[in-house]
Amino acid sequence: MTYHLISPQPSEVLGPWAPHFAKFSEVVGYSCLGQFFLRDPSSNEYIVLHPFKRAAKSYGAHNSVGDFEATVLKDAGFAEYVLRPAHVEAIAKRLGGLAPDEIYIPTPYPFLGGREAPETYAKGDALVFASIVGQMHGLSENAA
Repeated sequence: MTYHLISPQPSEVLGPWAPHFAKFSEVVGYSCLGQFFLRDPSSNEYIVLHPFKRAAKSYGAHNSVGDFEATVLKDAGFAEYVLRPAHVEAIAKRLGGLAPDEIYIPTPYPFLGGREAPETYAKGDALVFASIVGQMHGLSENAA
């Protein structure tokens, strides 16, 4: 599996990212490589947060998390470009599977010169990762 869906959690669990995507107040999952799936409960719009890129992309409204999964996460193009199953498999072969709440994290981070080769990854907590990357990008939990 290249991603994990979770019971919706308040976006505040993402630390400094939450105020920058305020209307997307629920985290519904994350990829094994550290992208986060957020939902705006009032419109059912979903975005994918790409922490290393300091960006997010909308994937439109979906009736449910299951519909988002079927339409977006299981789309072959999305999987190949974002979830990168062959890359995750190479990393998992080296490090083993992930525990709940863990992701694979390249060191150094790509925006600090890391090259994201499978041998550069370690395991780490998904939410700690989100907070650290946000802080490194200069984001503040108090920003609007």
